[in-house]
Amino acid sequence: MKGRFPAGLAGLMATILALATALGLAKGGLHVSNHEGDLLHLADIVRREVDGEWPHLDFVTPLGVLAYAPIAALAALGLPLGLAVIWAQALVGAVLLPGALWVGLSRLDRGWACLFGAGVMGLAVALASGGPEPWISLSMHYNRWGWAIAFIVLAIAILPPRRSGPGQQLADGLALGLGLAALALIKATYLLACAPVAVLALALRRDGRALATALAAALAIWGGLTLVAGPGLWPAYLTDLLEVARNDMRPFPSDPFLTVIGGTRTLAGTLLYLAAVILARRGGWRQEGLLLLAAGPGLAYVTYQNHGNAPVWLFLLGILALALRRPGTPQPSGLMAVGWSALLLAAPIFLALFESPIRNFSAAEGEAVALLPGDQGLWMPAARALRVETRIERPLDLDPPDWLVDPGPEPTVFRGTELEGCVVTNGLVAWYRAISEDLAATGFAGHPAFVADVLSAYWLFGGVGRLDGGAPWYYGGLPGIEGAELLLVPQCVGNIDARRGILAAVEAGGYELTELRRTRDYIVLGIAPPAASAR
Repeated sequence: MKGRFPAGLAGLMATILALATALGLAKGGLHVSNHEGDLLHLADIVRREVDGEWPHLDFVTPLGVLAYAPIAALAALGLPLGLAVIWAQALVGAVLLPGALWVGLSRLDRGWACLFGAGVMGLAVALASGGPEPWISLSMHYNRWGWAIAFIVLAIAILPPRRSGPGQQLADGLALGLGLAALALIKATYLLACAPVAVLALALRRDGRALATALAAALAIWGGLTLVAGPGLWPAYLTDLLEVARNDMRPFPSDPFLTVIGGTRTLAGTLLYLAAVILARRGGWRQEGLLLLAAGPGLAYVTYQNHGNAPVWLFLLGILALALRRPGTPQPSGLMAVGWSALLLAAPIFLALFESPIRNFSAAEGEAVALLPGDQGLWMPAARALRVETRIERPLDLDPPDWLVDPGPEPTVFRGTELEGCVVTNGLVAWYRAISEDLAATGFAGHPAFVADVLSAYWLFGGVGRLDGGAPWYYGGLPGIEGAELLLVPQCVGNIDARRGILAAVEAGGYELTELRRTRDYIVLGIAPPAASAR
């Protein structure tokens, strides 16, 4: 690459980072419009990490250390949570910029390099969940970061370098090693998707220098973390992953796998992917076609494991298909058609990502209310945050006729009393805040509570104490219950199956329970270990 191209590409990416960050800072924070449950989950983990807790060692989560560490590190400096998110995303984008720049300089023509770099930066700094929906959300920011890193890793692995030599090999190895190390510490499914492709690529190229560099870089990152957190971090991380995998509380977050790869919304993308593999192989890019084929199952699995199942990988497919051409020859028509079609299918997702900082900046402030106690730089329209709406789930009250396959959900019976089959559908923040204020007013503040629901964030509002060893998002079991003084049973919950499973496990465990307070909205009980365990 000659002339001003490297500086221009770096400048484009830096401009995207600067503009998105400036818009968020000018707004003073984030005006969230959806996924407030995920926001409470984020706030729970960040508060724990600010107070010195480590994921896996001090609380249960299948997400790695880096999923929240950039936000927590800035919050620990005193930034409100909303501004900490904005600055953390800028930091992540700045760290990814050299990797995206290297992909552009070493493997792509000018136009595709600019598009690729812009896409990676958009994933880093967007304020949306990663799908085509036009809302502001802090949900699953780690998925966007994972996709951005995966794009860099897979582009280096699949596309042939324009040059050869020790410098090229060292740079490739460094980018691959650091990228894979980061994926392992953000969300393990991305590592499982990318690592085999990277290793296969280096083996096919017989690039021992890049492989050794990648291994050294990854081990340096993991070794440094081990020195800071202790060797117990890794078995604890593996335990959390296995517990989540074994539990049937959330076998998959959205659609079944076959729907993800062959449903009416996704079949076109799957066929494009297969067409790209076939056209690459027939066009003489046999190794690249093989690597693209090897990457397919991992990309499909990541998409299946991500809530919403947005096929973000279509953007990468478009870039890869359009980049496969020999210098001085016309763009292959088949691959060109596949590439442009993939980019067109990905366009709604990336338009939503790029628009999100602008939507946040232009959000109306008149009816916005704070989502968390204190000045956290997080707001939501009052109609969404403070208007409590619920949905009752109940079985058919009539005697079920023979032809009825499923009479409806089974009621939850706890200590001989049937609980309401009630789900909070709107006003989740108001629900948590009101119950927390009532709990505090009746003397339960500061007492650690195990919450019989998918989220346990009541402690953020001061109603009860934080549960050491708990799970900010419930995946199964009774994590941390040995430190609980209270069992909080909401009458309306985020997930009825989670409440049912928790209460069944508590009763099966023989814990000693003493009812302390009962309202139409919640029950709170004192909890003690089984009598046999207490001796």
